[in-house]
Amino acid sequence: MHTQKTSTLKTVAWLLGSTRDLLPPLLLACVLACATRLASLGIYVIAGLGLAKALQLDTGLLPAGTGWGMLAAAVIVLGLAKGALRYLEQYIGHRVAFLSLARLRNRMYEAFERQAPFTAGTKNSGGMLAKATSDIDKVEVFFAHTLPPAVAAVVVSALATWGTWSLFGSEPALVLLAGYVLIGVLIPAIGVGSLRSSARSTAAARGVQNQLLTDTLAGIDVIHGFNAGKPVMESLRGSLQQTRQAARSTGNWTAVRATLTQLVIWGSLLTLFVLLGSAREFGTLLLLCCALVPSYEAVRAVDGFILGLQDSLASARRLHATAAASHPVHETANPVALPATGTLRVADLCVEFDGYRAVQGVDFDLEPGSLIAMVGESGSGKSSIAAALVRSVEAEGMASFAGVQLEDASLAQLRQRIILVSQEAVMIRGTLRENLLLGAEGISDAAMEAVLEELGMGPWLRKQKDGLQTRLGDRFARLSGGQRQRVAVARALLRQPAVLILDESTSALDASSEQLVLDAVERRRAEGMAVLMISHRLSILKRAQSVLVLRDGRVRERGEAQELLADEQSLFSRMSVREADRILPS
Repeated sequence: MHTQKTSTLKTVAWLLGSTRDLLPPLLLACVLACATRLASLGIYVIAGLGLAKALQLDTGLLPAGTGWGMLAAAVIVLGLAKGALRYLEQYIGHRVAFLSLARLRNRMYEAFERQAPFTAGTKNSGGMLAKATSDIDKVEVFFAHTLPPAVAAVVVSALATWGTWSLFGSEPALVLLAGYVLIGVLIPAIGVGSLRSSARSTAAARGVQNQLLTDTLAGIDVIHGFNAGKPVMESLRGSLQQTRQAARSTGNWTAVRATLTQLVIWGSLLTLFVLLGSAREFGTLLLLCCALVPSYEAVRAVDGFILGLQDSLASARRLHATAAASHPVHETANPVALPATGTLRVADLCVEFDGYRAVQGVDFDLEPGSLIAMVGESGSGKSSIAAALVRSVEAEGMASFAGVQLEDASLAQLRQRIILVSQEAVMIRGTLRENLLLGAEGISDAAMEAVLEELGMGPWLRKQKDGLQTRLGDRFARLSGGQRQRVAVARALLRQPAVLILDESTSALDASSEQLVLDAVERRRAEGMAVLMISHRLSILKRAQSVLVLRDGRVRERGEAQELLADEQSLFSRMSVREADRILPS
């Protein structure tokens, strides 16, 4: 996700703006929260009046002739009202929170759709989406557990202070006010930085634990084979120790804050006892002690959500940065239609990431039915060129298809004409048919079965009782790495592209399966499909009319494989020494 800094005020304004239509019910939830706390306060006050009546203490607030039945009835009515108000507050507050989260999810999905495919600099889109989902869930704290309790704390403390000042004078009112400020403002601010740091450490440690467990389960055979169980467990214990340390720090600060809160509460009670007891105003003392409990409880809620609010706002800032990010690839408002076939022409192509030029000055022509191979070491810019040709990333220079500049075409039509199959064969959770179609229309089951047969997947398909309806399962456990790559190639071939880009798309295949894929591609080349093949495996390049050798983002050599191989000093020759017998014709 984007990590640019955004201010808290701008983030809050964005959150409220994104859920503007939910502000009225959110304000209603705040009103209900205040009413609930005031009803609770009323119950305690009436109980205090009843206790003072029983002890025959004068409070000056109980009208003459007030009977026990009236007091009991008032408590019952306020109790029922409190229950109803509390239910409505929770219902409306959480409804607002869930609707707000739905709004935010829609905003995030719109942002991801606007930015898809993701730039080559951030290919971990799955982790990116998972992080965004986690952030959205944390933002619930802002809506459901922050504003209503905060408003209630302010309102209850203000009314309690004002009422005490009006009825009993300034001195007891100042005692209560000092307690509210200490419990609701100063104590929650103690150790916030350390608590936030501990929360981050805990989250990071848990991430490490999850990754360790996932990797361990996925590679359990390797771990057993190399007798590596002990170091793996030591790594896990190390991350657990980090979690324990963070939890210990959090517990220490929480204990300090809880202790200080209790000291303030009992200190306030003691101060009132000294202040009012010395004046022999025992009825007032009893009433204020009863009122102090629920009013302080409302203010103590601030300490409960202050740390969660910090994490919530941190998540909201990340979401805001993502939602505000511009589209990584510009799409023209008036797209030009692309012909069904034509030459892909590239001239002086440059791709830049964060000031670093991954590709510079690349040019080639890919005509219908031709095959150009692109080779080079990791990081030489091959995949960046492929990403630029399907406009996953912005590029400088000229790239056109059938005379139409790629940036002048719609992204949808461009990606129908030019299809990229990458090394990572991404599958969606669903059936084999759904993975082959991915939203495409007009492709028959017979066509899907035929291309799978062509790629050597026929025997496997016939063993599946549900055929194309076979669900691939969690983490696609039904397919091996090579099978996933063949499904990805089949998905591309079914769309009959004008240009097929294979970016290490056969890296997980054995020699016989790879040959089936190459033969299928070759048959479509005979029908006019152009192919740009990117590979580290030089043995498959003998079919190419031209080979481009890249280093540091530039084309350093080009020509037919045999010509380049004949020069013992060429980069291509040195790269192919170990596989020369597989490239040279038999």
